Amino acid sequence: MTPGTILRFAPAVLWLALGCGGKQGGAEAPKTDVADASSAGDGGAQGATPAVRPFANTPLEAQSLIQVQIDAHMKTLWKCVGDYRTKKGDPHKAVTVDVGIDQEGTLLGVMSPNPKQELDPVLRDCIFGTLHGLAFPRSHSGVITVRQTFTDVAM
Repeated sequence: MTPGTILRFAPAVLWLALGCGGKQGGAEAPKTDVADASSAGDGGAQGATPAVRPFANTPLEAQSLIQVQIDAHMKTLWKCVGDYRTKKGDPHKAVTVDVGIDQEGTLLGVMSPNPKQELDPVLRDCIFGTLHGLAFPRSHSGVITVRQTFTDVAM
């Protein structure tokens, strides 16, 4: 068990205990400072419930679970790419990005696969904003990078 694990899950255990053992009926649930506190990782959102993050046993499983989350938001991601293509004046420009997720399932960033070429800041921020806060998997694999390519399919 890693240091701090017990402290990290203490608020969740407290909520479970309060939810399961509280009074039944129309009484309001007791308020605690835990519910009102905003953690640094939630972007300052008050009362935000953290997403349940699955655990990936292998790097391949982690990549698959990350890809499922990305695919679920593909419509919004394509809007980001479409806006970028319009800005560049090339409606069929292929766009490739690397998405980095840490071992706790937190989105680290969106970057260009070519370290010598920086990703357009507006495109990067749009994709990051779409993916931020999703339930990416936890793993023991360290940082997992998934490459996502947006291309038009020739018919």
